[in-house]
Amino acid sequence: MTAILPWRTAPPSVGHRTRTHRTDLREGWQRLRPRLLVLLPILFGIAALGCSYGAWRIARDNAAIRALSAGQDVVVPIGAAPALLLARVQHLARRGAVETIEPLVDALERQGAVERAARARFALANAHLRQAFDHLERGDLDPAGPRITLARQEYRRALQARPDFWDAKFNLDVASRLLRDFPEFDRKSGDELKAEPKKIWTDIPGQPRGEP
Repeated sequence: MTAILPWRTAPPSVGHRTRTHRTDLREGWQRLRPRLLVLLPILFGIAALGCSYGAWRIARDNAAIRALSAGQDVVVPIGAAPALLLARVQHLARRGAVETIEPLVDALERQGAVERAARARFALANAHLRQAFDHLERGDLDPAGPRITLARQEYRRALQARPDFWDAKFNLDVASRLLRDFPEFDRKSGDELKAEPKKIWTDIPGQPRGEP
């Protein structure tokens, strides 16, 4: 008796599978195309809004920086862009508002803005040193010493971040020479200078230099 073998279908050829795959892709594209035509304008609109918002923020920050440079007291949030934070620090330094500067410098350091944080500490140090000079011109010795010490600390911090910061090096030397040349800063009593105020300006290598 002859055995009956089960009937088998021949496997599809490679060409047939390729045509089937292309057909599936074509049908998938035809189904997807109407949805893409609806979504693309929305996506483009979102991208355009994002670009417009970014441009608006840059323009707003630049306007605030110009205002601060012109002496206007513009309030700046702690999370503002580094350039705007630095402009606010320099404005406050010009006004001598040293107590309000440190949080802004900390914010710059948290953002990783090393170069701008160094410039901000330089501005803060200059503000301390200018206040010290103001006290010295009035012959008021006691408050001048701590201001010079604070200025030296901030110059050193600026140089730690930017070792090539020449103006910070120069002003640190000015502050250090004041402490060396006038040991009266260590006195605990009395407020009269042994040197004439005008002599102070000729005994140091120069007044504070650089930006605020």
